[in-house]
Amino acid sequence: MTRPPRGLKDRVIDAEMMKGVLFVGLVMAVATLFTLDAGLIGGLIEGQHGITEARTMAFTTLVLAQLFNCLNARSDRESVFRHLFTNRALWAAIAVSLVLQIAVVYVPFLNAAFDTSPLTGPEWLFCAAMASSVLWASEIWKLAKRHRPARQEVRLEKIDRKR
Repeated sequence: MTRPPRGLKDRVIDAEMMKGVLFVGLVMAVATLFTLDAGLIGGLIEGQHGITEARTMAFTTLVLAQLFNCLNARSDRESVFRHLFTNRALWAAIAVSLVLQIAVVYVPFLNAAFDTSPLTGPEWLFCAAMASSVLWASEIWKLAKRHRPARQEVRLEKIDRKR
């Protein structure tokens, strides 16, 4: 609310936002597919599981990546760690989503409906680590964005001096 409104001809999804969406989507896709491959026997990275277990790990990674991305989406420039706990409704939604994911993984009739299987503690940790890559990649992206205007201003000053 402290920023001025966007112009009437400005796009809702501009080029900068589209780059961010594509970047985050790519990170989530790579993390999810890497998890799937790491879970499968005979993949590029030798796993220990059949398709149901590996798919459950990939699904869990994707869900957790979306939850990490909820935190990223609060700002396209500020760090996720700034004012991290100010939105209680967001944290409640994340908690409910996590409980539902746990249910899909452990409740037998949901296992049948979603074709999932229970995960072990280390598997959850692996999924969480892979999913958190979206948080860390976005933090690096935001850091680069925060430092980019300073470089552009310096470049513009050099151009002005030449004139």
